[in-house]
Amino acid sequence: MSDYLPENVIHEILKRLPIKSVIQCCLVSRSWKSLIESSTHLTRKVQSNNQNDPLFLLLKDIAEKDQSNWCLWKNQDSGEYIKIQNPFPCIINSIFPKTDRFTPKNFNVVGTCNGLVCLAVDFSYYGSVAVIWNPSIRKFVTLPKLRVSNPKDGTDFNVASYAFGYDSRAKDYKVLRIVSDFCGDETEVWSLARGSWKTLTAPMPKDFPCRSDNVRYAFVNGAVHWVQHRLEDRRDEAIVDTVIVLFDMASELFGEITMPEDLRGKHCFISRYMESIGLFMSETLENSSDFDMWMMRDYGVVESWTKLLIIRLEGPKLCPHGFTQNGNEAVFTVGEGRLLMVDLKTKQFGEFAIEEYRYHFLDCFVESLALLGHANAVSYRGARNK
Repeated sequence: MSDYLPENVIHEILKRLPIKSVIQCCLVSRSWKSLIESSTHLTRKVQSNNQNDPLFLLLKDIAEKDQSNWCLWKNQDSGEYIKIQNPFPCIINSIFPKTDRFTPKNFNVVGTCNGLVCLAVDFSYYGSVAVIWNPSIRKFVTLPKLRVSNPKDGTDFNVASYAFGYDSRAKDYKVLRIVSDFCGDETEVWSLARGSWKTLTAPMPKDFPCRSDNVRYAFVNGAVHWVQHRLEDRRDEAIVDTVIVLFDMASELFGEITMPEDLRGKHCFISRYMESIGLFMSETLENSSDFDMWMMRDYGVVESWTKLLIIRLEGPKLCPHGFTQNGNEAVFTVGEGRLLMVDLKTKQFGEFAIEEYRYHFLDCFVESLALLGHANAVSYRGARNK
């Protein structure tokens, strides 16, 4: 390779290429492949360049066929998208015995970060299993499992919940896991660089919300954030207060952010809003959807909470997905999964230019080379088609 082009020149060429082209360059020769996989600087530069070309990662479930379809959508105003091969069959075959009738069909989406997707399944027969997946380069890493649970022995039953983010200080991806059983809760952190779980001694907030697949979080400013409803009595689920709980990926400590006074004690949905956090507060009505949308203009400054928009819409109920990367629109699911977008300035609604409905996961996504060259990453075959 050095007989033709200096290594620094090759670096300059590669860092300007899209992800797909960089992956193709790995096939040129072993020396090119080694250069690309071993250069963390190149990987970060390529990822940084791709930040300017944000995509939407969409997941569609086909319940009657036990299938999940993934795609990367380039533009909500057009029908242009990239289909992604479903990784679940390969993931499941690598984890569970092929002869086992208890094998799960799909994984739940924990979250996305810098081009990686965290997937998990809480499967009592085997315990909880999670993977980190890069759809751009078709690789995944399986996280160490919980201890094996005996389905006949209820005393060993446990439930795990997850959150996923990036520690910019250590330049490392981490997964937070809360394991709940009859004896209480245990908090652990897995590190991609370390490849193992570490039990945390930091106290976990009371009524911590990360115990359900339906609880969404927002990864912002190096921390994952949840809306926490503090209950007066768990039996009647009477909400007496609402706060935002955060877990900092670098310090591995919990913290809190105060909600706007108008939202205290209300049911809220949290989302990333540009480099800060946003909230959707919904009122449950029979034939309409009422949402108040808020954003924290200066992250961490309670006084900067600002109401963005109030939506009062007759008809089928809306379910919020979050805000677009530029913060100009909010995205909702209506009915059986039809995607709608509202412009926060004009207050006009528009539909995504897509023919198929029933999408239940949507998030902003940037392609990356993360996991490329990782020792424990497993590749799966399949082409991406437009």
